[in-house]
Formats: sequence, C-alpha cells, structure tokens
Amino acid sequence: MKDSDRFLKYFLYISLIIIGLIVGVAVRHYYNIPIAETINMVDLGTLVVTIFLAVYIPEVLDRKLQIKRDKKDLIEKRIEELQALYRRMNLVVQSEQILKPKDFRVIKNTSDITQHKLETIITLLTYSNMHTSFTEDIKNIRKLCKEHQDLLWSEDMEDEGFCYAEDIQEKEELLYNKIDETTCLLIFKISEA
Repeated sequence: MKDSDRFLKYFLYISLIIIGLIVGVAVRHYYNIPIAETINMVDLGTLVVTIFLAVYIPEVLDRKLQIKRDKKDLIEKRIEELQALYRRMNLVVQSEQILKPKDFRVIKNTSDITQHKLETIITLLTYSNMHTSFTEDIKNIRKLCKEHQDLLWSEDMEDEGFCYAEDIQEKEELLYNKIDETTCLLIFKISEA
C-alpha cells in the first residue's frame, strides 16, 4: 500500500471520529435530550465490538478473501488456456485432409507450449497456499499429456502426404477428452479449496 493511500485512510478515520465528537457535543449542548449519567458496560462493550467489526471485516477479511479469489482465478485461467491449446491440436489431428508443414509446426509448437503451461500451473498451485493437495490430479494430467505428446509424434510427420491414421485419431480424441475432463475436475477442486 502506498504511503499516500495509508495517510488518506488514517486521515478519514480520524476525521470521522472528530465529526462524531462534534456532533455528540452539539447535540448535547443545543438540544435538551435526556441522557443517562451512568455508563452501561454491556452497551459500551457492544459499541466497541461493533465498531471493531465494522472496520476489521472490510479491511482484513475481505482483502484476504479477494486475494485468495484472485489466485484461484489466475490458476483457472491458465488451465482454460491449456485446454484451448489441446483443443487446437485436436482440431488439426482430427482434420480429414493431408497435413501441411504448417500443421506440423502448429502441433510441435503447441505441444511445447502445453508442457510449459502445465509447469506454470503446477508452480502456481504450489505457491498458492491452498490447503488442498493437488498431487494426484497433477500426476494424472502430466501422464495424459505425455501420452498425448507421444501419440502425436511420428518420424514420418514431415513426409509429404502424411495424415494421421484412423486409430491414432481415435486414440487422440479419447486422450483429448480425458485431458479435458481431468482439467475440468481440477478447476472444480480449486474452486472448492
């Protein structure tokens, strides 16, 4: 927090207290309102606790909840980007046409990017301080991603007229669906954490 923001916050708090005191003195001095001369300790305690909670909840608890929500949103966004990259590869592999060199580069580059995205997600989950273990989920996603990459790599990829065989297309579609399902379940688990 900047010093100017902190100064402004304290200035507002002190101003509100001074305004409250001025209003209290003015009301007592200019209006003849019957006021008890004794102080009720229960009412005073209630007043102090109410003021404390009115300041504490927005300042501390809401900020902590917002920070936690922002972390979750960032991780969920990265997972959605990972899903979009796998969808992009899926569309190239499932196309019925003969693949062009551009398609091979798309698959190769996208596959490399997915590996880095996955590592970023793992790092974010590690440092997110969520009190839930994602180890099994990450291990499962890593395994599926490795299978997907191994399935798509072929020595003949850059040969002219190369097209993925139907059995590889079917396996890729199943792997893509499993990756999509496990990443969606990870998003649910993150939302509940």
